[in-house]
Amino acid sequence: MDGRAEVFQKLSLKLLISYVDSSLDLHLPAMKWSDEDIILDIGCGPGDTTKNILLPKCPKLKKIIANHINPNYIEYARKTYFHQKIEHKIRDILQSPDLPEIGKYDKVTSIYVFHFINDYQQLFSVISSILKPGGYFFLIFFTKCILFPIIRDLSTNDEWTKYIKTEDIIKSAASADNWSDVESEFKDYVSKFDLRVTKSKCELLDVPISDKKHFLDLFSAVLPKALFEKMEPDVKRRLLKEAEPIILKYATENENGEISVPFEIFQVSGIKKM
Repeated sequence: MDGRAEVFQKLSLKLLISYVDSSLDLHLPAMKWSDEDIILDIGCGPGDTTKNILLPKCPKLKKIIANHINPNYIEYARKTYFHQKIEHKIRDILQSPDLPEIGKYDKVTSIYVFHFINDYQQLFSVISSILKPGGYFFLIFFTKCILFPIIRDLSTNDEWTKYIKTEDIIKSAASADNWSDVESEFKDYVSKFDLRVTKSKCELLDVPISDKKHFLDLFSAVLPKALFEKMEPDVKRRLLKEAEPIILKYATENENGEISVPFEIFQVSGIKKM
């Protein structure tokens, strides 16, 4: 993610956070729990969701290892959301695990992360390898999100293409962005990695955002750093300003300036085969 953890946290959308709460209630009770459970939370962000929502929903556990690829987020999470049962670690989930991590985790969770990962082959290969046989997974991610069409529209701007290459834009969108029947296609896909889906739901959620500026600030904060790292700040501001009218191709605006943004959200849980 581009930007700092505290900025991202301030911009977070309450409806999407409450959606996590209700989704965990739907999936976690069906799992078996032990006092010795070690959970990997992939892409923990600022750390608030891990500590305030995920941790209280776990009936039993020994530890949550919360990771994120950005050192700034991990440093912030350690300072702001410390808990004796949470260990924060810098990690790129697409890197192959070390030998001690193979079959280490009883459960793997990830909340609002996988829509920023393009290499599902490597992603689910890693998840399968680090889960114990009979271990569980729980995921929430966007399967349709207007961030990606907006990026594609901006990519036609000549000034934008000076800084952002087509391959970087492609890498910023998840594989599921092209799926037509998400529940069926996901189930079939992860079965190749000995992962069996037990419960899933895909639905469209209209999320209110206070105004276009709030959306663009969030847009800038969550996009992969590679899309902006070569830009001067004034260039970035100018290009984001040009994105304002593009937003309304994919979202609606009311008289007060509040916009309603559609997100197709997929929640899914399952188990690794024994």
